Amino acid sequence: MEAKAKPGAETYRERAERRRRVRGTGETRGDGWQRTEEDEQLLRLATRYSTLTLHQAAAACWEGRIEAARLRVRLMTEAGLLHRSAEVRWAGTVVWTTERGAQIAGTGLSAPNRPGERLLHRLALADVGIGMEATGRTVLTEREVRAAEAVDGRAAELLAEHGVPNVPLGARCGDLLAVPAGARAVHWPDLVVVLPDGRMVAVEVELTPKPAAALRTILRAYRQAGRPVLYLGTEPVVRQLRGRPGPEGWISGVAEEMLLLPRGGTAPAPGSPLQARPLPVEDPLVAAQIARHASRHRRPA
Repeated sequence: MEAKAKPGAETYRERAERRRRVRGTGETRGDGWQRTEEDEQLLRLATRYSTLTLHQAAAACWEGRIEAARLRVRLMTEAGLLHRSAEVRWAGTVVWTTERGAQIAGTGLSAPNRPGERLLHRLALADVGIGMEATGRTVLTEREVRAAEAVDGRAAELLAEHGVPNVPLGARCGDLLAVPAGARAVHWPDLVVVLPDGRMVAVEVELTPKPAAALRTILRAYRQAGRPVLYLGTEPVVRQLRGRPGPEGWISGVAEEMLLLPRGGTAPAPGSPLQARPLPVEDPLVAAQIARHASRHRRPA
């Protein structure tokens, strides 16, 4: 029979629960390690972007030092803050936050789902977003966009915090960060970038050409919303948008046909509402897998 605790004294169960909450997280002297600013930055990035490779973690948080990243990832995995997997050979080691790690990250987001068949797209997005953040750009991930739009008024507050002028406080869900794509649907961009002057640019990271009808619907949605959009894609995606040479002359791309890009494959002028560029990826393993993926969708000239 459990002894009755004195008033104000901590019971065994309370002590056990307290130890469970703080054990190994790097917050107390008895944890055996101390959580650093770099560790917390990784937790935020892994929560916002869903999944990172070890190479991406090292580049973003430890100035490219892979062994430093490997050590800190191991500590945070043992502490129950990160999941770590090396099951997908081409990706090497990948990490994403546990629910406990997501709470410590303080982004307001829940823990991401385990990466599945869309792992390559997740990692490509992370590479692009982290690269933009490294240049000083403010980047909102799709997870942040969806979470903000799910709460009345939060999207407007978020944009105002980042210096976006003239934000309509009474905007409907999907009218600020997403774009309406029909009577009842909205299209969510992969990333939203806030430029220094407060303008917003949607970013689409595309690895595979979409069906032409679906692509037209998305492009029409951006045009009607007046939202600038940057497409970063593999070679087949850029060719689908901008056109390509054929055996009997130039074959127009979907964006060309919609008069959103100049004809003949000419690059759009700076400031054009639609830009289509090759996808830049720094992680060599991810870049190699994207190249293999693109080769399976490349059409002959």
